[in-house]
Amino acid sequence: MISQELLDILRCPLDPKRQSTLTLDGHALVCTRCGIRYPIKDGFPVLVVEEAELPAGCENPDQLAGRHEASPAPAT
Repeated sequence: MISQELLDILRCPLDPKRQSTLTLDGHALVCTRCGIRYPIKDGFPVLVVEEAELPAGCENPDQLAGRHEASPAPAT
């Protein structure tokens, strides 16, 4: 299980400003801005874009960059 303390510091690696938080959804961490799903394997988050599941309607990770630039920073 991923602790809340770890979730508080983890950020989406696709976000150049490192402001996008991740939320726990089953056996994955989901970016609150772009929706990419990073798997959790053996209790460890795998924050590697090539291992992640892209959101519906997205064909490649390059399409997600605009979602980080266009979105305001989430409230903390």
